[in-house]
Amino acid sequence: MHKLFRKIKKLKTNENILIAVDVLYNSKSSFMGIFLMAFMITISLKNSPISFLTYQLSHYAFNGILCVLLTDVLRAYPLNAWRASMFFSITQMIAVIFIPGNYVFFPLIIGFLSALEAQLYWRPKDFLEIKEVSNDKRDKFNTLRQIFVETVKIAMPIILGIVIADAGYERAAIVVLIISTVQLLLSILLRPTHPTKIKARSLRETLNYAVAHKSIRRTLWLQTLRGFAMTGCAYGIVAQLNLYNSTSSDIELGSIQSATSVVTIVLLLLYRRFRTKASAKSDMLVYGLMPATILLPLSAIFFPGNFVIAIVLFIYTNAVIGSLYSSAIFSVYHQDELKKSVHDDAYRIEIEILGELWLTLGRVLSIIPLLMFFYLGHSDWMLPLVVGHAITIPIVVALTYKSATSLARDKR
Repeated sequence: MHKLFRKIKKLKTNENILIAVDVLYNSKSSFMGIFLMAFMITISLKNSPISFLTYQLSHYAFNGILCVLLTDVLRAYPLNAWRASMFFSITQMIAVIFIPGNYVFFPLIIGFLSALEAQLYWRPKDFLEIKEVSNDKRDKFNTLRQIFVETVKIAMPIILGIVIADAGYERAAIVVLIISTVQLLLSILLRPTHPTKIKARSLRETLNYAVAHKSIRRTLWLQTLRGFAMTGCAYGIVAQLNLYNSTSSDIELGSIQSATSVVTIVLLLLYRRFRTKASAKSDMLVYGLMPATILLPLSAIFFPGNFVIAIVLFIYTNAVIGSLYSSAIFSVYHQDELKKSVHDDAYRIEIEILGELWLTLGRVLSIIPLLMFFYLGHSDWMLPLVVGHAITIPIVVALTYKSATSLARDKR
């Protein structure tokens, strides 16, 4: 722990603020994840997950639309947009508290507000990190941030689970409202050391630029594949549904989420311990864990309702795919590639917009079949669908590893 705090002291003030704000942002993930799913199932007809799937689909659909509509705002005022995302997080919690839990309109309203918050948060955050964090410190920055994110995730799901079990989902929204307010106040303390206003570029011009550069085309396709099978997709939703169907209370749900964070921290520390800047050999750890992407949903097909398999599938999806790969490996590669290949800030943020569109496309293509299965009464098809998605995951990891090692060789 002492070594960890020494590493924090070596970071600049802005880097620490970026970590702190991101930790608070991610501390709310269980509230908008499995607890929101549980709440929407209870307000749905016949206790169906259709409302939650509608929320997910509307969230990503609005995400894609806002991605284009907010381009000029995000390009001209990334810092202000980043801070505005916390304001809309507060608005979202007020909506949860005061809007009746109608199974038709509630998912659409929350889907729109969460998409607005996400659009104003993620791209400005990625841009600020590219500007404020040097490439030689990026690996340490991302690892430290993820460790703190997962540490907070140990406590928050249990706390929120207890609040929900005792006082209801709306009361837990008050806790998240306070977190969002603190997050907003912290973001105001950030003082950029580099200019944040960016000159205009058209998306068509940026698309032509991306098409002309092989490395950028590769990152866009990887984003689509990630959206289809790895982050915010049917694979993760099915893992949540399996867990929900296997547990009996919100406290139990929160406890398993906390256990997931413990596993994540262990994996991140192992990854950090064995990773070398020259060759990133510890990425082989992820290779060794990837076959489970197919084996786990297959196990759930053969042993439906198995409590242990449901827990392992949920932990694997969040710890290995969500944190170890997406946060510790892909984020470093993606940001390094952008900084290496794109030297114009205007192009860089526009390419982030294209990446968001490609990612959203993958997610929508993933969720639509799942929603249709439940709507048509074929919920037993969801696991075979996810097995098909799982085949994509090792391909994405292999392509990222190949690209990252190629990028490392270019740096020498």
